[in-house]
Amino acid sequence: MANVNYREVKRGANVGERIKIVNPQLAIGYGKGDEGSVTETRTSGVFAQINGRRCGVWHEEYVVLEPVASTNTPDISDAFTQFIRDNADVVRAILGDVTKTEPAALTRAAVIEKARADVAELERGMYSRVEFHVNRDKRVVTAVIKRRSSGTVRARGIAKAAPDDVFHAEIGKAIALRRALGLAVPSEYTDAPKPTEKLANMLIRCVSGETRKLTDSPADFNLRNCAMLHSWNGRNGTVIDDTDVDYSVITEGAAA
Repeated sequence: MANVNYREVKRGANVGERIKIVNPQLAIGYGKGDEGSVTETRTSGVFAQINGRRCGVWHEEYVVLEPVASTNTPDISDAFTQFIRDNADVVRAILGDVTKTEPAALTRAAVIEKARADVAELERGMYSRVEFHVNRDKRVVTAVIKRRSSGTVRARGIAKAAPDDVFHAEIGKAIALRRALGLAVPSEYTDAPKPTEKLANMLIRCVSGETRKLTDSPADFNLRNCAMLHSWNGRNGTVIDDTDVDYSVITEGAAA
């Protein structure tokens, strides 16, 4: 029996390819999660056979299901079960020597870079244009998808940082755009690790409630008279926003 696995790709579909509805808008004869085969393509969308009928679907409404594996997998469950029974002692001994290795967690710099690349890849596969609105005071990013020709708003997605989160505009853009497209949001974005140290250009909330930006110079920071008893690097403050931090320079320095 042939097993075919698919991955969801946000791009324009070709005739014969399978698509999956992720962001239904017209929704005439189909709904979210429905799949179908493309029969015709147009500039603004495609026609596909979905639920036994011919449906017109905007490009913004679907993802392409690309096959990633096709293998013949005969049913060997009975033979495998018998093999385990016949060799139980040996298998148990082998498993006892295996140490489970957890995958390394992504650093915050890696999550930010992943989010930036994710947005670029999603935008490349879209026939509409995206506008991002970043409100750092309210810690909110909004992605607005518009038709290129008319400017009509097709969809919106919003990402808002929780009170105990550290805001970063690039992570917010990736979350907001995925929500606008009806795509799943990776846990790496919603559970991104917080900064492990205070760095230049971070926004710090002082113990007094003031918000200040760290500088490269302890003297410059102290002159701001932030009510933190002149504690350089914000030891008595909380990081609330690291959008302006250049993590690429920090990563290169650590590697050197």
